[in-house]
Amino acid sequence: MTKQEQDEYLKSGFTLDQINEIQEGLDAGLDVSPYAKKEFLAIQMRQIRLGLAEMLPVKKYASEQYDWFQMEEIRRGLRNRVDIQKYADPEITYDRMRQIRLGLEEGVDLHEYVRLDAGILREMRKAVRSKVQIVKYIKKGYNAEQLEQIRLALETGLDIVPYLHKELRGVSIREIRLGLEKGLDVSCYAKVDFSWQQMREIRLGLEHRADISAYANHLYDWQQMREIRLGLESGLDISSYHTLMYTATDMRAKRLKLLQELAGESREIILKNQEIFNHFSVSLSADEMEAFITLNDKVKVTRADVMKALKHSHVTHGIIEEEIDNLIKGKGYNKSVLIARGQPSVEGPAGRYEYFVRTDLNTQCRELPDGSLDFDSVEDFEFIKAGQVFAVYHEAEFGPHGYTVTGRLLPVRKGREKSVLTGKGFLLAKDKRTYMATISGRIEIQGQNVEITQTLVLENVSRSSGNIDFDGCVMVTGDVESETVINATGDVLINGNVEAANIHSDGNVFLRRGANGRGTGSITAGKDIEGRFLESCHIEAGGDIRAASCVNCEIFAGRWVKVPGENGMLAGGITYAKAGLEVQNLGNHAGLVTKIRLGDRDILVRQQDDMDEKIREVERELLIFKNAYIDFQKKYPPEVRNTMEMYLKIENAIFTKEKEMGELLQEKEIMEREMLAVRNTEALVRGTLYENVEFDINGKYWKSKELQNVRLIRTEGRVAVFENS
Repeated sequence: MTKQEQDEYLKSGFTLDQINEIQEGLDAGLDVSPYAKKEFLAIQMRQIRLGLAEMLPVKKYASEQYDWFQMEEIRRGLRNRVDIQKYADPEITYDRMRQIRLGLEEGVDLHEYVRLDAGILREMRKAVRSKVQIVKYIKKGYNAEQLEQIRLALETGLDIVPYLHKELRGVSIREIRLGLEKGLDVSCYAKVDFSWQQMREIRLGLEHRADISAYANHLYDWQQMREIRLGLESGLDISSYHTLMYTATDMRAKRLKLLQELAGESREIILKNQEIFNHFSVSLSADEMEAFITLNDKVKVTRADVMKALKHSHVTHGIIEEEIDNLIKGKGYNKSVLIARGQPSVEGPAGRYEYFVRTDLNTQCRELPDGSLDFDSVEDFEFIKAGQVFAVYHEAEFGPHGYTVTGRLLPVRKGREKSVLTGKGFLLAKDKRTYMATISGRIEIQGQNVEITQTLVLENVSRSSGNIDFDGCVMVTGDVESETVINATGDVLINGNVEAANIHSDGNVFLRRGANGRGTGSITAGKDIEGRFLESCHIEAGGDIRAASCVNCEIFAGRWVKVPGENGMLAGGITYAKAGLEVQNLGNHAGLVTKIRLGDRDILVRQQDDMDEKIREVERELLIFKNAYIDFQKKYPPEVRNTMEMYLKIENAIFTKEKEMGELLQEKEIMEREMLAVRNTEALVRGTLYENVEFDINGKYWKSKELQNVRLIRTEGRVAVFENS
């Protein structure tokens, strides 16, 4: 576009942003006539231009009846080949268009419900995808915020229906859902009288086994509830502050003071009740936790003299005999001596779980002294039957009374309760102490989390037994033959040999003997893979891969590949690891070509470039919106523009785009942290690095010669090799 043509556009009333969009189209060799019209805002022009660049039939949305967001949804629908006629209507808002489009892309047709709120459409779409029913709650008038929590509860099989009420906000239903997930009796707080914050405080109290009856009263505000709950969890006597007459601030001050007193910390040093005797003066601290004595005259005193003075001052407990001996010997003249010390109350034994199943199973290979992996020490799954009790909770106990030097007893302190167990596959009995399995299968206990997973135990897997597709864990005590398939959502443990089979697990895979894939077998895991030997297999893990030897495999690890031990060897094939490689011997004497690719810097760079382009695109769109916003402000007075639909849409679009920009910047920050992590990618070869190993470390290449005990990293322009310390 020449300067003259640009001036003509300006004279015709086009803005600079509109002219820029026309120029970008011309530069791309597009026919700009469908959008080079003054009635289109620059941001609308952009959507038409993008459609032309994608060779889409833009006539279906190149109308000023559609705003820019509506145009975008129609353009995306055309690009993804969905039936846009089900939502391409100027009367349908863009956010509803978006949910219908996404539904069509997922095979869910929502166009019959197009008049519903966009948030409700979103929940309908997700519910259909998850195969749960929420239509009856939509008919009852629940809003999108409430429906989201109902859907999440139904997806996890929680019986939330008895506690639903339209007056409960979505965040309140969320608190009920979280309580049900942890097996709590939510009936004590699933009430419209409580705000969601009050519900949260009661839920947290139940989780930590506090006596919630002390504060489960809607007359307390949630901050007051919090102070009472924290006091109960600390084993304090809350009777001195849990009345409604105190504000949350007052309660906090009293709670902290109780904690200090019980711990014997930060006490007042003000002395009181000072008494003067013939040769002594005795003083007590304000809290009576310490007593001091001063020998006023340089005279010889007896034990009887000292004890008489203490008795007159009511000091009877915690007397320090050593200091009395010093006074008798004439030490401490004209000096205040600590003669007695009280005992703060001690917190009692904490609550504890008694388990009736093993919690210390060795589920991963241990490294032996020579660095090799001990596959034989790995233990099989721990099994449990439905209805079996696996844990009983023993409540915390009160500790002994503390005392002052005058013998006054201090309140006892109860130990801390442990929070309730969380997880799946079990229930908490009515006594709130006994846990029992609801399904038969494998039980795993890690801290406060318990997972019981359905488990299929097989002797062997062969072509005659058929392929395995199981929702849970699979354990094979024998072998897995070639041309068989095991597909499991849980962990897979195989004690025998694996031939050219295909094994997939969403969790971990453990091969006690190992696998020979003969070039066709594959083993994939969402988490880690461990196997004694891996030969001629496709191996892919979201986490680490560990083995005693790997030969001619195609290996992909989301974190590390480790082949340790004096005889550990990785040779042939290609190995990719995002975090790094640690191996004893790499390659072999015969110079077998072995390819190693570490890190994914190039991929991250491309992702960062894409992210930067998205940010620049949003910046450009935001600038267009802001320019249009300023243009409206110049052309129309406030009383006019504030009633104009387009002006209000632009105002809303600025808010939306600024929010999108914030989200993109957060994603970019995560990418930058990932980039920093892969910069530290390294290869450690503890033994021999043989000739003919080809390295690609974050895009830099190097081919090996025979070396011993080395570390390889990428520097700025090359792969650097160092002697391993």
